[in-house]
Amino acid sequence: MNDLHIRRATKNDLESICQIENGSFPEPYPRALMVRLLRDHPTGFFVAETSSGRVVGYCVCSKKGKLAHLISIGVLLEYRRRKVATSLIQEMLSQLSSRIRELWLEVNTSNEEAVMFYEGFGFRRVMILENYYSDGSPALRMRLAIDAAKEGPAATRRRIS
Repeated sequence: MNDLHIRRATKNDLESICQIENGSFPEPYPRALMVRLLRDHPTGFFVAETSSGRVVGYCVCSKKGKLAHLISIGVLLEYRRRKVATSLIQEMLSQLSSRIRELWLEVNTSNEEAVMFYEGFGFRRVMILENYYSDGSPALRMRLAIDAAKEGPAATRRRIS
């Protein structure tokens, strides 16, 4: 999307962020948690905004020392497959890469599309976490060594080819 702008989230974005969260996950994070994440991780909370000012995606990560953890990423259904998530991760990596060495995340093992998306950035499968989600389903923990991070999925494919 050419008209997409990635910026840090503000309190004014919370309603849109919660709508995206609610439409993205079977058990979305409650609004109170999103408020806390924005308060606790203001430099790691980003939104994707169209030129008309509509927030269409978000991501949030925490940082501790040289480690970061991607807590959540979501995109409005009608904006998926339009490079919104890619743009969010690229901006997050750009902002954090000089300060961290590793980025971790968990993804539902049944979400093969997301696993492939993260692998496109250079994330590697680390381990299965049994009963990770409240419904008892497992998660795949993935790790990205920041020096291995590139411009995104296309860059990773170019490097391998």
